Amino acid sequence: MEATIKQKPYQWGSIIENEEAYRKATHARILANANKTFCKTYEDFADIESFLADGRIYDDEGNFKCYKEGFVGSLASAYATYGKLSEKQVLAVRKCIVDRNARKAEWASKQALIDAKKQHIGTVGEKVTLTLTLKKVINLNSHFGIIGLFIFEDAEQNVVIYKGNASSIWELAEGETATLKTSIKEHGVRNGVKQTLIQRPKAV
Repeated sequence: MEATIKQKPYQWGSIIENEEAYRKATHARILANANKTFCKTYEDFADIESFLADGRIYDDEGNFKCYKEGFVGSLASAYATYGKLSEKQVLAVRKCIVDRNARKAEWASKQALIDAKKQHIGTVGEKVTLTLTLKKVINLNSHFGIIGLFIFEDAEQNVVIYKGNASSIWELAEGETATLKTSIKEHGVRNGVKQTLIQRPKAV
């Protein structure tokens, strides 16, 4: 009895050496074509893709890990799976974008009113005692090593800035309140917001 020779499937006249690789390549082409059509169909596809980016989770090195749970994550997963969204999904995303932009505009309006009320503290060169809450710390590289940019607010939400490495300041955690003896170094304005720069702070 002659042995039956089972040949691999043909594609464009050639034998497929690696069916798994071929399957993945075919799927990738289908996704690419679907995405190309989607981008041509919806002029706001860039806004849609930007919205879907919030549904993905990345590790510290920027590599994709997984999708977030919930609405945005499910849509981001669907977009990656099919290369497109359905018409209903697009309408839902558009509504979310409109709502999000409205919330941002409302927040910006409220923040602008708060910022307009911020004032400079004291006079330049004056020694003062201030009770401040540390809002944010930013580490900076300098010729003297790592120093901190410390952003404080007082009870009236006036902005106070200290840049340096005073031990009494390094010991503070974000959200912590402390009373400091310090000197007014400078009055400045950043992004339209008045801020007071201090120097040589010491904890009371």
